[in-house]
Amino acid sequence: MSILATIPKLFNRRWWWTTLIIIAGVYVLIQLGFWQLDRLEQRRAFNQRVAERWREEPYDVNTNAIPADLSELEYRRVEASGEFDYEHQIVLKNQSRNQAPGSIIVTPLVLDDNRAVLVARGWVPINLSTPEHWDEYQEPADHPVIGLVQESQTLPNGAVPTPPPAPQVEWFYLNISAVQPQMPYELLPVFILQLPEEGRSLNTLPMRGEPLVLDEGSHFSYAMQWFMFAMILGVGYLFFINTQELREQRIANSRDLAEVQDADAPKADDLTDVAPMSHREGHA
Repeated sequence: MSILATIPKLFNRRWWWTTLIIIAGVYVLIQLGFWQLDRLEQRRAFNQRVAERWREEPYDVNTNAIPADLSELEYRRVEASGEFDYEHQIVLKNQSRNQAPGSIIVTPLVLDDNRAVLVARGWVPINLSTPEHWDEYQEPADHPVIGLVQESQTLPNGAVPTPPPAPQVEWFYLNISAVQPQMPYELLPVFILQLPEEGRSLNTLPMRGEPLVLDEGSHFSYAMQWFMFAMILGVGYLFFINTQELREQRIANSRDLAEVQDADAPKADDLTDVAPMSHREGHA
């Protein structure tokens, strides 16, 4: 029996309910495949939007006000020019990189109007994050700082940290309003996550984060997997039905053959009749 010949049997009295379950399963798997393709298109649209913003000229915070809606600067580079104030430098603790503990060096960049913006300059391992090592991380601000705008951080419950009674250099959350009392100038309401300069090694301390890497993820391969599962389920079911039907047919043929053989075999009564005749012939 061919696979195609099995198709009409899918909805007979024996298989119709199983067939409906398999059809539902195939439908769900196909929909999951299209869902992954839809996510792929969303990812591509997102990547295009980010790439367009990234190619824009950096937003100059020296000459432009920080917008109230920070989504206007999302994925757009910003730049700031000024002098680093290492005397008021702080560190953001409990920051891991590749599962290694450490801290992020945060330095105020004083602008030309007696304002400043906190710059998260990069990560250092925990054994090198104490104040006696800070001089090693000083770098001249002879070019604009390029980075990404970050919101002022809050506690996990959304509350704003209370400013400490005395200046402190170690912080667990970089909240601008909490840091402001220990600074001699007005801080911008955001901080800058500094990007690595062109030609700078990613292993140079303090280690800056890599620029955004835009890829399409694994959505296409996941979609192909779901479609393959749907095909395996559908075709496998046809083979299963075909195998079961062939098995039933062989059993039925064997049963018919046994009945024919039983019908052709001599009956016990016939053997009884033959035996006396042979006996009489023997006496003769």
